[in-house]
Amino acid sequence: MKKLYTSLLVFFICFTGLAQVRNVVTGKVVDPQNKPLELVNIKIVETNQYAITDKNGLFRVNGTETNNILTLEFTYIGFQKLRLPIKINTGETSLGNIALKVLDLSLENIEINAKRNYSGSTNSSLIINRDMIEQTPALSVNDLLNQIPNRKIQPPLLQSVQNLNLRSAYELTTTGKGAFELNNAFGIAIVMDGNVISNDANMQSYNPLKTGVSGSFVRGSYTNFGLKGADSPSINGFPVTSYSGDYTFGGTDLRQIPADNIESIEIIAGVAPVKYGNLTDGAVIIERQAGKSPAYVRMQLRDNATSYSFSKGFQLSPKLGALNVGVNYVNSFQDNRDKLKAYRRANTNAMWTNSFGTAKQLKNTLSVDYGKNLDGIKQDTDDPKSTKTRFDSWNFSVANRSNYRFGNGFLKNVGLNLRYSEGHQVSYEEQLINEAFVAYTTATTTGIHEGTYDTGVYTAKSLIDGRPITANANLDFTGGFETGNLVHNISFGGSLSYSANKGLGQTIDPNEPRSGTKVVTTSLSTTSSERFYDYRLALAQKNLGFYIEDVFTTKIWEKPLNVRAGIRSDLQNGYGSFAPRTNINYELNKNVRLGLAYGLSFKAPGLAQLYPGPTFYEIPLLSAYNGKVNESTYLVYVNRFVPTAANLKPSKSESIELSAQIKLDKFNLSLTAFNKKSRDGINTSQNMLAILLPTYTATLNPGAKPTVTENGSKYYAVNHYEFKNDLSSDNQGFEMILNTPEIKSLKTSFNVSSGLFATRYGAKSNTITSKIPTTISTDPNYAFFGVYEPLNKQTYYSNGRITSITHIPKLSLVIQFVAEFDLLSKTVQEESSRIPIGYYTRDNRYIAISNFDKSNTSYGHLYITPQEQTENDLPKIISNYHFSIAKEIKKRFKFAFNVYNIFNYQPYYISGTTYRFPNSAPTFGAELSLKL
Repeated sequence: MKKLYTSLLVFFICFTGLAQVRNVVTGKVVDPQNKPLELVNIKIVETNQYAITDKNGLFRVNGTETNNILTLEFTYIGFQKLRLPIKINTGETSLGNIALKVLDLSLENIEINAKRNYSGSTNSSLIINRDMIEQTPALSVNDLLNQIPNRKIQPPLLQSVQNLNLRSAYELTTTGKGAFELNNAFGIAIVMDGNVISNDANMQSYNPLKTGVSGSFVRGSYTNFGLKGADSPSINGFPVTSYSGDYTFGGTDLRQIPADNIESIEIIAGVAPVKYGNLTDGAVIIERQAGKSPAYVRMQLRDNATSYSFSKGFQLSPKLGALNVGVNYVNSFQDNRDKLKAYRRANTNAMWTNSFGTAKQLKNTLSVDYGKNLDGIKQDTDDPKSTKTRFDSWNFSVANRSNYRFGNGFLKNVGLNLRYSEGHQVSYEEQLINEAFVAYTTATTTGIHEGTYDTGVYTAKSLIDGRPITANANLDFTGGFETGNLVHNISFGGSLSYSANKGLGQTIDPNEPRSGTKVVTTSLSTTSSERFYDYRLALAQKNLGFYIEDVFTTKIWEKPLNVRAGIRSDLQNGYGSFAPRTNINYELNKNVRLGLAYGLSFKAPGLAQLYPGPTFYEIPLLSAYNGKVNESTYLVYVNRFVPTAANLKPSKSESIELSAQIKLDKFNLSLTAFNKKSRDGINTSQNMLAILLPTYTATLNPGAKPTVTENGSKYYAVNHYEFKNDLSSDNQGFEMILNTPEIKSLKTSFNVSSGLFATRYGAKSNTITSKIPTTISTDPNYAFFGVYEPLNKQTYYSNGRITSITHIPKLSLVIQFVAEFDLLSKTVQEESSRIPIGYYTRDNRYIAISNFDKSNTSYGHLYITPQEQTENDLPKIISNYHFSIAKEIKKRFKFAFNVYNIFNYQPYYISGTTYRFPNSAPTFGAELSLKL
């Protein structure tokens, strides 16, 4: 250890000696009237240094190497963001007066559509700045992500969970919770103000090892509630009859993040910098507004929602800094005429920003956030048989971001980000049970137990109580040194994350089992039952990571070659990993730039996958019931299975990406091609076992318990699931964004974006499909479960859009019209996937099939016809059209109106036996905003 510290000391002394520079960058920030602006935020992108202006608008940043090319970002709430590249001179580099423009519709240059121009932290970063956010009708951050190319535009609705998928194409599901969809969303990091918003501690579900992940979500009845003319709820265009507001096993529900106070979003769909860990499929970097600002009052009125928000930034004093506060409330319904299905969200936040030291070297931002979500389906008072389902939650978080800027030497900046979050989640479902009687057991050990008979008329109540706790710390250093004429901007550091859940867990009463978990008394069917499971038994998850990265620019044939290269090491669930990543781009000339990126990344499993809890499988052996409990006996075998997650590895992805930016006569074309291999995706796999148990007969005795006699033995089936690294996918595709110059006479420009994704995805485990007949066969070798080759599908998806933007600065008017086209959506499977390779009998005996024979009476019914194997195939190009208009009055009042699917075009096609409606019903809204 002593040698390690000595080596580190020598390292810093050497580089400090190489970098003893006293260069300084100075300037003054002013408004359009040449008045100084105080508390303007200044960030040096390459060195991650921060500064603010004083009351005279002046700033001063020390300690950068001569000839270094740096990018300065100037941000101030209510003003347009300014990026300024500079070259550092020896001594003082004075930038003079830097004028910021007030952000309003009278500006000549307002960015309405997202662009890729190598201005982000990766080659393919898509930047959404405040200009675009101001022009987008958004109820949540998900609505802002419609700018992503080859992503179908989603209407501003809040009636279903909003997860994000990047650079993948999977077969559309009727739940939006397919295994591959969930894995992709789970692998996308949502980073807000430098801290990850994690979903690792979310455990809201029934036991996933009972029926698999797909059947583990709490669900409620989800229909048009009998309203004539009501739009049927749909997911991915498929009408649905059930709803779940839980988002376990996937990404953070984006409905919970309001869009009002967001300053910028960077979407990384490719290779992320090594600073970001615990991800496999990209990152969304969100920066919120902080500092002094005017008061903003916004109101959005939609056909299905209302939204209200207020924000204001106060300067407390020159010494105490600035406090920015915001409040947001959203109220949304599936149908305003019958407000049974509703989603409500309330958010409030406060951000205190201040700088300390004689040269304001230390900048600190403390943020406190609270959010509450009320989601679910209320009980219909007009329908006595109706029940209710709710998915309520609240979350509180406190975070602190500190950055200290060094004046000279090797170290340029040190940053410390801390965040603690605690929440409470409640998933509740009711079911009405009406049967003659119910037979159950509360036993929690493996063995034969005597059960209980009880009334079969009751309300089964299921409550999942979760209290997720997450904490993370990030320590980041930025340094710089020179080797010859090459200036290196080095960043290195580490991260530690903690996830736990202190909720009551699955508070389910086995005395009143819900449908699907209780024994069917008419047939004594076996079932996978439920017990109470305390989430506090789950061990906290801790992930540790370290990284180092070098950013530099060199010359090849006198042309700049920009390099960002680094390596990251993580310790996740006991597994270590090394992930090299690099983003390189080469400027052929001012109009052409080419890029190459490569990287590995890993995502640790969440608590719900590591600790799903024990499962209980019940096999009724004897039911001797004469209507009198004291004269009846129920014997049941209980199998308790306790899973272990010791072999559950982090999922992994490997990406390579080619990119290009071409500028030609004010046309700006961005092209990106990628190949991403995802391995070790996590899903549940079914295990089918057979167990030999005794059989019994009973003789009823009036006034006493029956006489029970063991008369033999019999094999019974025991089924359960377990989590495995079972999934893999290969994703290829390209994305294109084209921005045209403005047609001066029309004040109109165009944006064209499109793409094509192809994903081949599959599993390691065989596919098992239930084929239980309605009439039980007497053939002992009759097939009850068919076994097919492992899943192997390929899905293609292509979407394109053309956006016209008419901007008339003199009128402070912006008009947008979007023509969107679904070009391709197709899923194909191998013909061999329809032919079974074996099957399980009623008692779970496995019988292999070497030569399949359709006419075989024992297993011929297992053949899947082409009509039964539904394959999504878009029969034609389907278009959709959207419109928005915004008008600003005296730079203080703005009115906007927008319509999704303005022509009410709702074509449909048949996928298998299901109708699919690719375009949602029209939705429209108006937004009013006032700057005080």
